[in-house]
Amino acid sequence: MTDVIASFERGAPNYLAHAAVQAAMADWVGEWLPHPRKGRALEIGAGPGLFTRRLLPWNGELVVTDASAAMCRAGRRELPEATWRTMLAEKPLPGPWDWIVSSSMLQWMGDPAGVFCAWHRRLAPGGRILGGLFIAGSLPEWGEVAEKWSPLRWRTAEEWRGALSGAGLRVIRDETETRAFDYPSAREFLRSLHAIGAAPRRRLGPGMLRKLLAQYEARSGQGGPVSARWNFYRFEAMI
Repeated sequence: MTDVIASFERGAPNYLAHAAVQAAMADWVGEWLPHPRKGRALEIGAGPGLFTRRLLPWNGELVVTDASAAMCRAGRRELPEATWRTMLAEKPLPGPWDWIVSSSMLQWMGDPAGVFCAWHRRLAPGGRILGGLFIAGSLPEWGEVAEKWSPLRWRTAEEWRGALSGAGLRVIRDETETRAFDYPSAREFLRSLHAIGAAPRRRLGPGMLRKLLAQYEARSGQGGPVSARWNFYRFEAMI
């Protein structure tokens, strides 16, 4: 995870300007936020606060966290009314929490069941987890030309349900949705990922990169705008 955290550290200054996909996820997950928003809540993997904006105002204690100190600094500048802490998802702050929420972060976890077990231990009786993440089937267009290039392992909705149940959590509701986002070029698509820190550095030579980008654009027919599909998954679970 250290290379992932370092990548997001670099992306913190540019995140909000390039995070259209993550903003769409935040809006979608936000549709399932409780009304009224109250209790003790912990947000995990907040970045600079895209989803945090949907949480506010919150009636009760709200602590907003990210593994990247740079992301927390950026978030604190944007939303100083929130309480910000640097924290690893695997080591949540002591609760008990009525809500643990997360948007566009969990796909980076190498051991989802272990993470959910840690979160379970921090929940209050009747506490709930609300999350949104990207799942298998995301970015098939890029995957066709760069199958071996991926900074993470995509998991299916079924695998995420299994991780939740394996941690002793009951899924109350969940849903998947596929969305397409257009970019002026393949290079702009890849630049958007690098700009937010979602593409940890890999040893990919410039020649190979140009080849892959050309192949991606060729799929569009004329080497013009390209489309990238993302599979969204949202869930609500409780003890």
